[in-house]
Amino acid sequence: MTDVQINAGAEAKAPKRAGARSAARTSNKSAPPVAALDEVAFDAAFDALDPAEKHAVFRDVGEELARTLGAQVIAQMLNGSDLSMREIGAQSGFDHTALSRIARGASKTGPTLWKVFALAEALGYRIELNAVKK
Repeated sequence: MTDVQINAGAEAKAPKRAGARSAARTSNKSAPPVAALDEVAFDAAFDALDPAEKHAVFRDVGEELARTLGAQVIAQMLNGSDLSMREIGAQSGFDHTALSRIARGASKTGPTLWKVFALAEALGYRIELNAVKK
C-alpha cells in the first residue's frame, strides 16, 4: 500500500502520464507581481466583518482548499497507477472523465473527501490527514 500525504504548505507536482497533453499557452504576458500582504490591515479588515461574512470567507476558502488539494492528491494517485483512466474508472466505480477533470483542476467543486478515500482504497493508497498545533 502506498501512502499519500496531504500537505497544504507544499506545492507538489505530480509526474505526467505517458501521452498526456500539455496545456497550450494563450499569452506570453506574465502575471503582475503580487503586493506584499499587510497583515495588520488584513486582520483589521477581517475583524470588522460580521459573523455571517466571516462564515462565508471560511466557507469559500475551505471549498477552494478542498478543490486544489483534492486535485493534487487524486492526480498523484492517478499518475502513480499503471492503469489507464478507463481501467481506474471501472475499478473504482467513478467516471473516468470526472476523475480526469478533478486531477487537472478543471472541476469547479473538486472531489468530496469520501471520493478521495474510495479512490485511494481502489488504487492501493492510504490517505493520512493530520493537524499540527500552532
